[in-house]
Order: sequence, then structure tokens, then C-alpha cells
Amino acid sequence: MRGRRPIIVMATLFALILVGISGFRQITLTRFKKGPWLVVVPLGNKADDAGRATGIDGRTYGPLTFATNGMMTVVSDTYHQRLLYFRRGRMTSVAINGAMIEDMVMDSTGHVLAADNRSLTLWSITAGGVQRIMQMPHQRGYSEALWHLGVGDNGNILVDWVKVGHGTFVTELNEYTPQGQFIRSVASSQVGQPVLQASDRQTTAAPIRNFQVAPNGNIYVQLEQTSRQRRVIRIYRPNGLFIGRVAIQSPEPINRADFLGVSGNGWIYFAININIPDQSRVLVVDQQGRTIADIPVATVPLYAATYGCVTKSGVLFVNQSTASSYRIREYQLVRYRVWRWTGF
Repeated sequence: MRGRRPIIVMATLFALILVGISGFRQITLTRFKKGPWLVVVPLGNKADDAGRATGIDGRTYGPLTFATNGMMTVVSDTYHQRLLYFRRGRMTSVAINGAMIEDMVMDSTGHVLAADNRSLTLWSITAGGVQRIMQMPHQRGYSEALWHLGVGDNGNILVDWVKVGHGTFVTELNEYTPQGQFIRSVASSQVGQPVLQASDRQTTAAPIRNFQVAPNGNIYVQLEQTSRQRRVIRIYRPNGLFIGRVAIQSPEPINRADFLGVSGNGWIYFAININIPDQSRVLVVDQQGRTIADIPVATVPLYAATYGCVTKSGVLFVNQSTASSYRIREYQLVRYRVWRWTGF
């Protein structure tokens, strides 16, 4: 019996080692690292400067929006009434006289759709020139605006527009053909009335704050909410069918939230408090609402309509402007594998 005791001890130790080893797993972690500057342009009145203005609210505004396809970036130089194109360190410009461009989207070929809220017009801008796609009707006694644009995987155009007046606040997310012909309403809301006028499955009680089209064509709609630390994204198929929702939980109170985009694997990119010192960050959240990354970014003192874009591969482009310069930085997605103890 005494001779067998060392064998039993060794067998027990060997078993414990095997169990311990089996508790380790290789897992994939994700982080974002600062990449190159896509855009750096001074703010001022010179020919190569971007315009800057002080609004009636006392805030300082620079270029209101930008779009990128990862190879080329276009910036709406709002107060000089032109678009600035950046590619391989070279800048060119296209005049959009009289326009106030507040949202844009760009496809892989460099084709740009731009929403002009001075004339409620949707413009198509290509190397061949500028063409009007459609103009939204103006109703007397109301204020209307084209808030956000998107392009579905079928090439159809999605427009989120708002109408305010006579005690009502109406938002509609509508789909149009590439030629500007109305197809259908994807989602809508109306508040300020005793009774909600529409009550089908595509209607939300809260106003639509923003939306993004994912690379697979699904439509992600952000609702307007007052929760201090939570935001909800509703997801629709390209045919308008509601398929689910994702709740985004911020680690700190939300004073401003900007929906930046959706990657090819369905990750949601959400900027929090980008105008507030020491609180500016971008959250990357998966389809279950789990935070994949919490990226600290520099505070942006200039107010704008667009603060970021996301590519299919998950690369993030963020407005990182200062008081004297309009800047856009790339944040590259890095994945790496590590061994982690996951338990017995």
C-alpha cells in the first residue's frame, strides 16, 4: 500500500494539471488604435480654409457633415457653400451655391448624396456634376428638415425627415427609388397630438433621432429618449419588417448621443458626450447589447450634424476637430488572441 501512495499522488497531480489546462481557452479580443488623419484643414477665410460660424444659439459651427468610403472622404464646407474632397493627401472642391448640406452618404465609387436643408433638396454629386434628385414639399406654418440619409443594399434611398409646427412633431423614415420616387414609409412617429394618427407595426411612439443602414441592408433606427444612461436601437429588415432591438447602456450619464454607424458583423458604434470635456467616448456594442469596446476620444468644441462614419470592416472615422482646425481621424480595428482562464 505504501508503494502505491506515490503513484496515487502523481496521478492526482497529473489530473489536476489536465483539468487546469483545460480551463484555459484562447479568446479573441478587440481594441481600436489611432490611425492616420484623413482630413486636417484650418478654419478661416482663406481659399484652402473651411468655414466657421457662430449660430444664434451662441455655439461655434464648422463643417456640418462628412462622408467616406474608406478611400475618399468628402466634407461639407457649409459656410463656404462647397464640398471638399480628400484623397491621398490631395484636396479638391465642388461648389454647391446657396446650399446648407447637413447630411451626406458616399458609395464605393465616390458618388455622393447630399441633403440640403436650405431648399429641402436631395442632390446627387458625381464627377459629372451636380443633379437634383428630389425636393421635399414645404407646408406653410411648419418647419421641415432632412435629418439623415442612407442607401439600402438595393440602391434605394432612405430619408429621415422632420416636420414641426402647430403643436406637433412628426418624423418619418421613408424609402425612395434612386430617381426620387416615393416607395413606402419604413417607420414614423407623431407626438403632440391627443391620439397617434398611425398605429401599425412600423410606427414608434418616440420620435426618430437617427438611423443607419447596415452593410446587409438592415435598417437601425435610434429613438429619441430622455433616459440618463440608456438608448434603444430598433432594427428593421430592408422590407420594413421589425425584427428586434438593442439597448445601449452608457457607463455615465448621456448629455449627447450620436449614432455613428453599423459594421458588417452588426456592431453598433455610438458616440457619447462628444462635446463635453473628459466625457467624450465611442461605445461599440454587439447585437446583444454587450460593450465590445469603449474608446476615449478627444472632445470636439465645434458643433456638427455628423461626428463619425463606420466601414463594413469596422474601421471608425471620427470628427476630432479643434477650435481652429477641422480634423477627421481613423481608428483602426485590431483583433488578437490570448489565453484566458475560463474556469473548470
